[in-house]
Amino acid sequence: MKISNKLKSWSGVWITVLAIGVAMGGYFIGDGIYRAMSGRTVTVKGLAERDVVADTAVWNIKINGVGGDLAKLQSQIDNNITEIHTFLIDAGFAPDEIQNLRIQVRDKYAGYSDAELKNQQNDGRYVIDTGVMVRSKQVMLVDATSRRMGELVRRGITITEDYSGPVYIFNGLNDIKISMIEQATKNATAAGQQFAKDADAKLGKIKSANQGVFSIESRDPIDRWSSDERQAINKKVRVVATITFYLK
Repeated sequence: MKISNKLKSWSGVWITVLAIGVAMGGYFIGDGIYRAMSGRTVTVKGLAERDVVADTAVWNIKINGVGGDLAKLQSQIDNNITEIHTFLIDAGFAPDEIQNLRIQVRDKYAGYSDAELKNQQNDGRYVIDTGVMVRSKQVMLVDATSRRMGELVRRGITITEDYSGPVYIFNGLNDIKISMIEQATKNATAAGQQFAKDADAKLGKIKSANQGVFSIESRDPIDRWSSDERQAINKKVRVVATITFYLK
């Protein structure tokens, strides 16, 4: 009788141990499957684009003059600056949108000895570089007026060879960042869902995400000028979101 009870007791222990082993084995098997599944990932990209229009223009009108008499040359430059101010105000710009650039004076014979200067023609000794800067939110007015530079040339004003036209700036990036990131994320998620469907799987949680860098480009890059984003009124803002999803 005692032997029988002992056998039953040991039997119960072994059954309990066996049950625990089976349970733990099932756990480790399940955990292994989970780990294997969680190791399957897909990385997708989502693009968001938006057309925007520049809201500020900065326009440097650079001029220069050459002469032998520095005082007379400066007087000529002053007259040219006055002409440019009149031209711009007549075009529709406010006085506070116009300011003069710094003046730079170059002496082409600087460093020459007195003997060397005697052999030089003094007519073109001095060069003065200066100009006028327009900073305005009247972007279309800047664009239209900048196409009339020939009128200044006909008045005898020398536009320097490094004149490159207005620069157009878009200042509203912060206002559209969040909505563009949301759109890029949605596009990346849609791409991930399509991949998972094609792979006979389901899209899981996000493993990692990178919103990327915002870029601003010319909307209509036709030639060298229009390809330069700074000189384009119509621009395109782009951002690419890169997301890695688990597959399950």
